[in-house]
Amino acid sequence: MPNEKKDSHDLISSVALLVIDAQDAFISSLTDSSTFLQRCSFAIEAARTLGIHTLFTEQVPDKLGHTNKELLRRATRPKIFHKTSFSALSAPGIENFLRDNEVYHVLVCGLETPICVYQTALQAIDKDIDATFLSDALGCRRIEDGNVALNAIIGLGCQALPTETVFYSLLSDALHPRFREFSNLVKTYSDPHFSIHEYLQSNPEPAKSEVDQPKKKKPYKQGSRPSRQDRNRNRKDQRATSSGQTSEKLEEKEIKSSPKPAPIKIEKDSQKPNKTIERPKKQAKKAPRKRVAKKAVSHKPKSGKQDSP
Repeated sequence: MPNEKKDSHDLISSVALLVIDAQDAFISSLTDSSTFLQRCSFAIEAARTLGIHTLFTEQVPDKLGHTNKELLRRATRPKIFHKTSFSALSAPGIENFLRDNEVYHVLVCGLETPICVYQTALQAIDKDIDATFLSDALGCRRIEDGNVALNAIIGLGCQALPTETVFYSLLSDALHPRFREFSNLVKTYSDPHFSIHEYLQSNPEPAKSEVDQPKKKKPYKQGSRPSRQDRNRNRKDQRATSSGQTSEKLEEKEIKSSPKPAPIKIEKDSQKPNKTIERPKKQAKKAPRKRVAKKAVSHKPKSGKQDSP
């Protein structure tokens, strides 16, 4: 880990977990696959707890299959990079991701130690990328080959430390807001009755990192927000300071220039009818009837002349 003293948040934001080729085709060939799954899963969940980016590489997934699904869903928004090279840092797009997200230190776990992990260490030194290899979360088919390769990685100048040691160093203090959550995670994986296969089949708990946790809406308190009059007055004060006038003069100008208020229209309420509004309508209906009656009377023929035989 870096020796320079940094703020804990800045340090964590510059770190990423790199999981190399944790594919079922490779995991099934390991001598102790259960131990590898347990420690690799712990590293992924620890990174999720601290809000650290988690990157996965897959070696020729079209032929060798994809990352173990149970491990993959333990991460929050994982990034997957396909590769044909043995070094994980040669996967297309991974260097751009590290640069764009200002990641300067990678924590490496996965397999296999004598092949892809070792060549990733070589490229990390060549690219001047700080790398710490999680010694208990690395796997290989031949344990003796893995020990020799890990010693060679340390000889190159890279660090190799247990996963708990690395993450406790990132927390650095028991007052860290994620310390209790991380310590509970350590207890879960340290339980003597812990079964990694049963645990991976269970649904992972939602991550509580700052990035993924939804912000709770603060309850509205009366008086916390300024009234509309105060907001309008603040706007007037800002305009007054920009124009060199006082807010009182601006108010006088607005009162003089403001148009007269339009007359209020009274709308008819459907539930409570207003008799004063309905009365003109009834009179308007009666008026045409009177006119029609008058017309009928005016055109009535005289009985004396026209009805006589």
